[in-house]
Amino acid sequence: MEDLKIKRVCGFNVSSIHFSVMILPYINKELEAEKNIITILEGNLEKNIQEILSKITLNNEAKEKIKNINWKATDIEKDNIEKCLKQILTEEKDLSFIVYGREKYINHVNEKIEKTIKKYEKFLVNKNITITNCYTIDDFRENIREILNKHEAMFNTSGEKKIEDIFTDYYSA
Repeated sequence: MEDLKIKRVCGFNVSSIHFSVMILPYINKELEAEKNIITILEGNLEKNIQEILSKITLNNEAKEKIKNINWKATDIEKDNIEKCLKQILTEEKDLSFIVYGREKYINHVNEKIEKTIKKYEKFLVNKNITITNCYTIDDFRENIREILNKHEAMFNTSGEKKIEDIFTDYYSA
């Protein structure tokens, strides 16, 4: 996959509402960049997203675009990531995967994304792909460095940053 431009970003959240608040500005920025957004979520976030959108200042067009994103839980054994990706291969837009859940779920989803990207690599060469993994922090303790080493950047409530800008003592091994 050397010709592909894949960027890996991570984020950490303490609850589904925290994630929802954190992800909306990030999603809005991705939409402004005219990216296709594919959400793969361990939990259903529709209610959270609707509630937050009703309380924030954002133009109606942007709110509608965000509402039209799939915020339902994804059963990665039943829902077909490959089918979803195939549907948008012909579009010129770049891709942004948003993966939310516990570490085990995210790792499994990333394996499926990698296999699918590899299978359709020739159709994706001129696209930028961002995979944003949003970890629920109640799931891990000591392996944060391992998670960070798999990503180029991370996002939090202040937006996307270099990992070393957030964790000043972080040095990728």
